[in-house]
Amino acid sequence: MNTILRTRQPRDWWNTAALGVVAVIVLLIIWMNACSSTSSTSNLRKADPAGIAAATPASASGSKASRESVPASLVSAGEYGENVYDYAKANDWKNAGVKVVALRNAIKEVRSDLKSQKVEGLDTNVAALDRAVTVKDRQATMREANQVTLDVANLSEAYKRSVPVEVTRLDFYGRELEVWAEAKEENKLKAVAREMRQTWNRLRPSIESHSPTEAKKFDALVARVESAKTIADYSRVATPVLNEVDNLEKLLS
Repeated sequence: MNTILRTRQPRDWWNTAALGVVAVIVLLIIWMNACSSTSSTSNLRKADPAGIAAATPASASGSKASRESVPASLVSAGEYGENVYDYAKANDWKNAGVKVVALRNAIKEVRSDLKSQKVEGLDTNVAALDRAVTVKDRQATMREANQVTLDVANLSEAYKRSVPVEVTRLDFYGRELEVWAEAKEENKLKAVAREMRQTWNRLRPSIESHSPTEAKKFDALVARVESAKTIADYSRVATPVLNEVDNLEKLLS
């Protein structure tokens, strides 16, 4: 009996010891894996603290135009177009011709500055304006010059502006009232009234936030345009509209 007991005790001890060694090895493996994972995470955070490296380029991307101010050439083109309108209105053809030349030069720079945008419409209207000035066609010159200002406003919309493009469009519609009242085109005047209302509705919240008084003034003018019954009614409201647009521009500048 004693011999049997002595033989079993060493075997039991060896089995226990072997199991202990295995357990220690398993624990070591788990610990090493944990350290490796922590180290990898730590390195990732050092390289990209926010953990969004892959998303950053997409979120930071944006159109070049949306981050830049309106090119100087485009601003000049709009001003020259308005100058030609005013000179033609006053039958000052000498200065109208001078400003057309300046406008054509500005358009050359616009083509260079706005490589990614289409300016064919602007080119077409400037060419028509040039022809109208050459033959001293007052109505055609005023109409084409005003169209140039609208083309410029539309092209400038993609850029950062201090004054919303809707203000420029309202200025355009004020001059359209003059043009079509003089031409006695009632249907054109009604269309201007509709477009002016749509543009004003988009701009009104911004004006109200700056000056409720100014918003009420322009709202009343738009209502006058909408309620006009005769060519004379449209003609009488054109100048007040243009004057008030100047006030809106000053308010938002």
